Amino acid sequence: MERDTPCIPLGHIQTYFDLRKSLRLEPDWLLKKSHLTIDEPHELLEVIVGIDQQVFYRNAGIDYRPDEQNRFVSARQVVALVDQAVKALKMPYLGLAMGNLMTISHHGMAGVAAVTQTTLLECLQVISRFCDELFPPLSMIPRVEGDTGIFAITEEISLAPYSHFFFELNMVSFYNIMWHLIDKDRHDFRVDFHYPEPAWGNIYRRYFKCPVNFGQPETRIVGPASLAEAELPLANRLMAMSAEKILFENIPTRAWRFLPLRLRRMLLRCYGAFPSLENAASEMGMSGRTLRRKLAEEGTSYQKELDRVRQRLSREYFARGGRSITELSMMLGFTDSSAFAKAFRRWTGLSPSEFMEKDPTAR
Repeated sequence: MERDTPCIPLGHIQTYFDLRKSLRLEPDWLLKKSHLTIDEPHELLEVIVGIDQQVFYRNAGIDYRPDEQNRFVSARQVVALVDQAVKALKMPYLGLAMGNLMTISHHGMAGVAAVTQTTLLECLQVISRFCDELFPPLSMIPRVEGDTGIFAITEEISLAPYSHFFFELNMVSFYNIMWHLIDKDRHDFRVDFHYPEPAWGNIYRRYFKCPVNFGQPETRIVGPASLAEAELPLANRLMAMSAEKILFENIPTRAWRFLPLRLRRMLLRCYGAFPSLENAASEMGMSGRTLRRKLAEEGTSYQKELDRVRQRLSREYFARGGRSITELSMMLGFTDSSAFAKAFRRWTGLSPSEFMEKDPTAR
């Protein structure tokens, strides 16, 4: 799956840009008219000025027809939509402002299905699954590591040069949801971003009521592991099931058809105990022979996808401060540390020790 692969439901993207009425093409005029400053994004976005839908979508190469949502667009086209919006408003931090405006209602039935789960962990797991189907360029992964609970967001397809927009939007939106779902006396979060602090870093701290860190191993919301089992105030299993049914009846999904992506995500969930090709195939509802053939048709193989996941996990391990080659080798399923070191050099051109010396985040 590449940047030009149509894999994102147009109907889902319209939930982002239903906020398009808040965008304007002449922000300088608006600022003079409303006496706002460019440092007031929330107030700025509340001014309804409108934008021509046909032009907006056509400029991104999308043949927009309001009554036809059952189509798919590519990551490149979505980035082109963001480019127009950011440049129109001259707001490089637009993701923060839009994310702050995206309440549960903007997430539609996906939002309803998530917040009506029983626990916060179940809520985040549902969000992760919806992201897989509705916006495959990103992965959202909830996990618990010892006393720490983590909700991480990573790119599966490059969204450059606006990767930060999508991280900003989703981090603010889901941080707000978590903030309102959890009792105030249990608010103990921090947010990390994997990229260096941008020029508008001070604006981040307006949207998060907690510590904000840049240059971290991954983009994530971090809190106590105990929050994973926190009961949600809107828990309603029947409503959750109904909302999910309505969602997928009205918005088609295509991500499940991209076999390498499905396999990669399954392997990530199996960190520490990777299945054999046969077991992976069984988990995905097919024979080993069929999985091997279908992967070959996509120009890849089980071993290539496994190595891709192992490389990603090893980089994350070093970035989080891990330094035991033996421990990492075992977790990644290598027979010994020398086999891992040989594979790591093939992936990166460096030995694990050279990589840790060269990459400051791995120290």
